[in-house]
Amino acid sequence: MLLKEVIMTALTYLGDEEVALDGELVRHPKLSLLSRCANIVLKEIATDYLPITIEEEVVVKEGRISYDAFSRRVLEVLTIKDANTQIKSVFRHTPSSLEVVNKDIKRAKVKYNCTPADIDLEEQCPVSPLVGVKTVAMGVCSEFCLIEGMYEQSVMFSERYKEDLRGAVRKKGEIRIKPRRWY
Repeated sequence: MLLKEVIMTALTYLGDEEVALDGELVRHPKLSLLSRCANIVLKEIATDYLPITIEEEVVVKEGRISYDAFSRRVLEVLTIKDANTQIKSVFRHTPSSLEVVNKDIKRAKVKYNCTPADIDLEEQCPVSPLVGVKTVAMGVCSEFCLIEGMYEQSVMFSERYKEDLRGAVRKKGEIRIKPRRWY
């Protein structure tokens, strides 16, 4: 889904049908605010509900990996492996870097959760396929209404947004209940 589709859907929910019908989003006066709201919502989805996981190869200097070596902002480090041997290494967090216990590692593959970068109108939204346009648009409407001081509408959009996200995060599949014995 493109960010443009999300903002068009949000404008429809906000009652601005003229823009939704003729597709002239570029000249809309609220476009920059809606775009910022969308980026806030995308970051919220990635940090609180469905994380974005990336694996990167980075240089290890003296048993440390600086957080600046990563292309994205690190939220949670999942694994660190030696790039050559693929052996996992134990690590600890320090305020400015990751400290690898195995000091012999020179290059490491780090798998981590990150926040998405801000995107423009014509870019794809960095969210899981489980999250639809409607869900992100509801979040955008909630943020927009909160900023504009429309608190009742913000609460309504927020409830619908969070309900949709709960549905996306919920495990789908067979529900099994363990058999019980009666004595």
